[in-house]
Amino acid sequence: MSRSFGIVDSKVAEANFFLKSLKEAGSDFFKVRCYFSAFVSSARAITYAIQASIGDLPGFDEWYAKQQESLRSNPLARFFHEARVADHHRGVNLVSGGEAISDADGLRILHYFATTGTGVPPPNTDVATACFDYLTALIAIVYACYSQFGELIGPEQYYTEEVFASRGLTIEDAEEDVFGFRGWTEATGVPISERWRMIRESVPPSNINHLFLEYLGKELPEKPGYTAA
Repeated sequence: MSRSFGIVDSKVAEANFFLKSLKEAGSDFFKVRCYFSAFVSSARAITYAIQASIGDLPGFDEWYAKQQESLRSNPLARFFHEARVADHHRGVNLVSGGEAISDADGLRILHYFATTGTGVPPPNTDVATACFDYLTALIAIVYACYSQFGELIGPEQYYTEEVFASRGLTIEDAEEDVFGFRGWTEATGVPISERWRMIRESVPPSNINHLFLEYLGKELPEKPGYTAA
């Protein structure tokens, strides 16, 4: 496998954590700004992690060029890029104020961006909504990664008899990859399907399907050997 795609899953989970924490900070303006700074950093790292983990896969460069073009044409993505530059390179946090509103959802505290600070206009929404929409766009790219390269990046899909056979490899090659030597799962009476299951259960799963459901409303497509997490 290429470098573990788990680093991408971790960055997505991290960005999600900071977004949830920002929403829960309420009227604590200092916390909101801190969580926004952390969110911007984690969210921006998602695409870096994608390139670091699977940038060497065949067809990646052409595929990723299309994802980059999509982000460049997205005003929200451009704003968050500038927000991260402002925060990381100039120490400027673009969360500038907030207000309390009462509606059908009860009393809520909304925060807003400064109208200046970057060359890109801020989104016409509150901070939490903008962060959610931006993270949704990034998670859509991660979902596309799993859809395009799943058999090479998802352990549940990669460590299957079908994938290894298509590459001219055997279960002993998979054992050497995971355990360091061949024959680890071999035992009298143990069918090969059970040996493959043992190998898959020995590597960290792709625990991101719940975020695909939450942000995109869909799960990864089922493939041979794949079990949604």
